[in-house]
Amino acid sequence: MGENKMNLVAAPLRLGWTVCMLLAAAPTASWAAEADFFRQKVAPILESHCLRCHGDKAEGGLSLATADKLAAGGDSGEAVVPGKPEQSLLLDMVQGEKPEMPKGGKPLSAAEVAVLREWIKQGAIWPKDFAFASPGDWWAFKPLSRPLLPTVNQTDWVRTPIDRFILKAQEDRGLGPAAEADRRTLIRRLTFDLHGLPPTPEEIEAFEQDASPEAYENLVDRLLASPRYGERWARHWLDVVHYGESHGYDKDKPRENAWPYRDYVIEAFNADKPYSKFLQEQLAGDVLFPDEPRAIAATGFIAAGPWDYVGHVELREGTVDKDIARSNDRDDMVANTASTFLSLTVHCARCHDHKFDPITQQDYYRLQAVFAGVDRADRAYDPDPNIAARRRELTEQKQHWESRRQQLLAAASQAETPEIAELDRQAAELQKQLAANDGKALAPSGTLGYHSQIMPQPEATKWVQVDLGKSISIDQIVLVPSHVVYGGHNGPGFGFPPRFKVELSDDPQFAVSIVLADETQADYPHPGDTPYCIDATGKSGRYLRVTATKLWKRTNDWIFALSELMALAGTQNVAAGAAVTSLDSIEAPPSWAMKNLVDGGNSREKLTDADGKPTARQTLLLELGRLARQRRRLAMSAIDPEISRQLTEAMDKLGEIEQAGAALPPQSHVYAAASQFKPAGSFKPAAKPRPVHLLARGDVRSPKERMSAGGVACAGGPSADFQLADPEDEGQRRAALAHWLSDPTNALVRRSIVNRVWQYHFGHGIVDTPNDFGRMGSLPSHPELLDWLAAWFLGHGESLKELHRLILTSSVYRQSSQGRADYAKLDSGNRYLWRMNRQRLDAECIHDALLQVAGKLDLKMGGPSAKLFFFKNDHSPIYDYERFDLDDPAGFRRSIYRFIVRSVPDPFMECLDCADPSILTPKRNATLTSLQALALLNNPFAVRQAERLAERVSKAADDPARQIEAVYRLTLGRRPTAQETMLVADYARRFGLANACRLIFNSNEFVFLD
Repeated sequence: MGENKMNLVAAPLRLGWTVCMLLAAAPTASWAAEADFFRQKVAPILESHCLRCHGDKAEGGLSLATADKLAAGGDSGEAVVPGKPEQSLLLDMVQGEKPEMPKGGKPLSAAEVAVLREWIKQGAIWPKDFAFASPGDWWAFKPLSRPLLPTVNQTDWVRTPIDRFILKAQEDRGLGPAAEADRRTLIRRLTFDLHGLPPTPEEIEAFEQDASPEAYENLVDRLLASPRYGERWARHWLDVVHYGESHGYDKDKPRENAWPYRDYVIEAFNADKPYSKFLQEQLAGDVLFPDEPRAIAATGFIAAGPWDYVGHVELREGTVDKDIARSNDRDDMVANTASTFLSLTVHCARCHDHKFDPITQQDYYRLQAVFAGVDRADRAYDPDPNIAARRRELTEQKQHWESRRQQLLAAASQAETPEIAELDRQAAELQKQLAANDGKALAPSGTLGYHSQIMPQPEATKWVQVDLGKSISIDQIVLVPSHVVYGGHNGPGFGFPPRFKVELSDDPQFAVSIVLADETQADYPHPGDTPYCIDATGKSGRYLRVTATKLWKRTNDWIFALSELMALAGTQNVAAGAAVTSLDSIEAPPSWAMKNLVDGGNSREKLTDADGKPTARQTLLLELGRLARQRRRLAMSAIDPEISRQLTEAMDKLGEIEQAGAALPPQSHVYAAASQFKPAGSFKPAAKPRPVHLLARGDVRSPKERMSAGGVACAGGPSADFQLADPEDEGQRRAALAHWLSDPTNALVRRSIVNRVWQYHFGHGIVDTPNDFGRMGSLPSHPELLDWLAAWFLGHGESLKELHRLILTSSVYRQSSQGRADYAKLDSGNRYLWRMNRQRLDAECIHDALLQVAGKLDLKMGGPSAKLFFFKNDHSPIYDYERFDLDDPAGFRRSIYRFIVRSVPDPFMECLDCADPSILTPKRNATLTSLQALALLNNPFAVRQAERLAERVSKAADDPARQIEAVYRLTLGRRPTAQETMLVADYARRFGLANACRLIFNSNEFVFLD
C-alpha cells in the first residue's frame, strides 16, 4: 500500500469501486440502515476533512463530491474496495501515527477512522439521493415547506400526522412500532415529562380506572394546565441560555436579582405565550412592550451568562484587557442569541469566516453591534402593571411641568429695573478685572474636591458637612464648584447640584439647624465656575452641612461634587482643614477625597493664601457670586405677576408629583440588559452604543471597518440588513434583531424550537445537535417531519402547549420502551423510534421526587432563590454546601428555585449531571456512574429524605407489610410483589425502614423512566 499512497496524490485513479451496482440495488431494510449510517456518520467526516481539496477541485484526480465522481477516478489503485477496508487506499491515507491526509489539516480521530472502516466494511453504500449541498443550499437555510403526509401501510396505528412520518421511515427500513405502554407507565412518563415530578398514587389509580375514551387526552390537558408545567419546562430553557445566579470567572460574586428572569420564563410557559413574543421580549421587551413591566425582566436572557467582574469593574478604562473583556461579553450575548434561537454556531466566525457554514465575520460583528450599547446590571422595574403605568404617568407630568418652569424662569430672568442694570454694570466691571487677573499663571493644588457615590437617578439625597471645632460666628458661606473635564463635560461646575440647601447647627445630627440657603424648590441655574455665596450675617454654629436633594447629571448617572466649602469670619476661612464627614464619598486620592473639600485649592488654582484668606482672584469671584445671587433675587421680585402666578403653579404641581412618586411602592430590580445603571469602579454605562469594528483574527488591537447592526445573511427569511431610524438608539438595534428573528419567513427559528421540544420528549432531537444545524451538526433523522412540525407550529399561533399536545397524543409517544434484538441490529440508536427511549431522570427530577415522596416538597412559586449553602461574601465569595441545615424550610422548595452558583455547583446535583451554568447546555449528559449510586445512598440530602419517607409511612401504618406497600406506591407508583414485600420488610427489620427507603431510591425503577 505504501507505493499506492504516493500515487494517490501524484496521479489520477482508476477505481474498481462498484458504485453503480450499489446505487442501483433495490432498497432493503439493511440497505436503508446502511444509507442512514452514511448520511449521519460518514458524510460529515468527508465534508469536514476532505471536500476542501477533494470536492469540485478533485486534487490528485480524486473527488468525493458525489458517488459518480468517486467512481470516475484515476488509474493507480482502488480508493475504496467495498467490504474490504484493508484494501481501500482511502482508509490507508487517513490512518496511522502520521497520516498522509488531510494535507495541512487536523488528522482524523480514531473514532472517525473507525466510522470510515465500518462504512467500507458494510459495502461502502452511498445513497442514490445523496449529494453534498453547496454552502448556500444547506437544508437548514432553505425556506420552510409543509411536506405532504406520507402514505403508510399500518394506518390503524396512526393517531396524529406525526405518526405517518415516523411509521413511513420505519417501514422503509423494515422496522415497526412497539406496543402501547401500560397506563401506569404512561402517567409516570407524562407527569415527569411535563411536571418533573412523579404522579401520586391516587393520580395513578384514578387514571388506571378511568374508562373514558378521552382519559389519556384529558390527562395531557390537566398536566399542561398546571403551574408545575411552567416550572419543569423553564428548567429546560434555563439550560439552553446558561442561566446562573453568580457571575463566574475568578470572583464569582452572587447576583441577588437574577431570579425575576427565571420567574418570567416560568410565567411565560404557563401562560402559553406565543413563541415569537417570547423571543421578542427576551431580546427587546423593554423597547417593544413598554407597557408590560415583565418584559423588562425578560431581558435577563441577554444577561443570563457568565460575567467577568475583574475585567469590567477593576480593569482600567482604555486598556487592551478592558477591550477584551467587553468583546468577550458581547461574544457571549451573540452566542447565546444565535445558538438559542437559530441553532447556529455564529460565534465560530469571531476570528475568521466560519470554516463550514456560510457565516462571515461581517455577520458575527454585525450581531455584536446589536449589543454594543448594553451591559449586564441590576435594573429597576415595577412588577405591577398598574404601578408601572402610574410611575410613567408621573414621569411624563414631571417632564411637562419642569419644562414649563424652566420657560417661566427664563422669562423672569429678562426682567429689567434700574437696580438690576446697576448690578449688571458692576458685574461687567468685575469680569474685566477677572479677565486681567486670569492672564496670570495659576497654581493648581492637584486636588479636585469632594465627590459623592454615583447614583442611577437624580432623585437622591447626599450630604457633606464640616466640623469647625467650636461654635463660630460666620459672615459668609462659599460653595466653590469643581472644575473637571470629563465625559463630554467641559469643566466648569462639575457635580454642582441643581437642588440643595445649606444649614448651620451645633448638633452633628442636625436635629435642630439654621437654614442659611434653600434651593430645594426649584433648580438653581448652573453656576459654572462662579462660587455660590451666602450672607450668614453673623449666625453661629459648629457644624456646616450642604445637602443635595437633586443630583447633577454626569453621563447617564448622577452625582454631587464640590471643590471647596469655605466659611468666612471676616476674611478668614475658618473651615480650612476642618474635619469632614458625609453620607457617602468616592475616596480616590489625590483627586477626590472628603478632606479635599477644605484644603484651600482645586485642580486649577489655590483658593486661599497662606493666611487662609481668599486669593485676589477668588475675592473677585466671590463678589461676582454675591452680585449674581442678588440679581436673581431682584429679578424674581420684579417679574410680571402673571408669570409669578404661573411659576407658583408649576412649583406646586412639581411638589404634588414628587409626593405622589414618593408614595409609590419601591421598585424591584432584575439583573438584565441595561444601558443605565449604578456604576461600580470602572464599570460604567455606555452613553451611546460603543463602536464595534470587525477584528482581524478576533484581535481587539487589529480593528478594521466599523460594523452596523444586522443579522446573519445565510439564515434566510427577511433581509439581514437592519434599517434603523436612529442607528445610535441602542434599543432600536435589539428591536430590529427581535423582529428579524421572529419574522414568519425565518424558518430556522421554528425548526430550532420544535426540535428542542421533540428532544425533551424523546431523549434526542430530530436533529441531534440542537444548537448546531450547520454542516458540523447532525443531519435530521426525519427532515420532512421537522419541516412539517415547524410549519404546523407557525400555523397554530406558535403555541408550545399545542405542540406538546400534538406530540404527546401521538402513537409514537405512547409506545412501550421494550426492545427487540432484530430491530436493534438495524437501528441500535433507535433514531427511528421503533420503541420509546428509556431515560434516566435528570438531577432536578430526582431531587424534587425525593422531596415529594418524603412529604416535604414546598410548592410555593417564585421569589428570591433558596440558598442551599453557607455563604460568606469574601474577596472571592465562599459557597459551602456542607454547612447548610437540611431541616431549613428553604431546602424544601423545588430545585428550579435553588440559587445556582457557577464556580461551586451543588455536589449532589452535579453528580447527577446537572447542567453547568457557565456553558450553553442544549442537551445534558446522561451518565451512569458508581458515584451516583453512592450519592443516592449516602448524600446527606438523600439520607434525610429516606428518614422522612420512613417517618411518613410509619405514621400511616403500623404493619411492616403495609409500610413497604406505602413506600412502593409513593416511590414507584405500584404495589410490591409478595416476594418484594417479604425481602424489603426483612431488610427493614434488620437495618431500619429508613435504610430500606434508601435502597428503593437506588433502584433503576425509581431513577429511570420507561
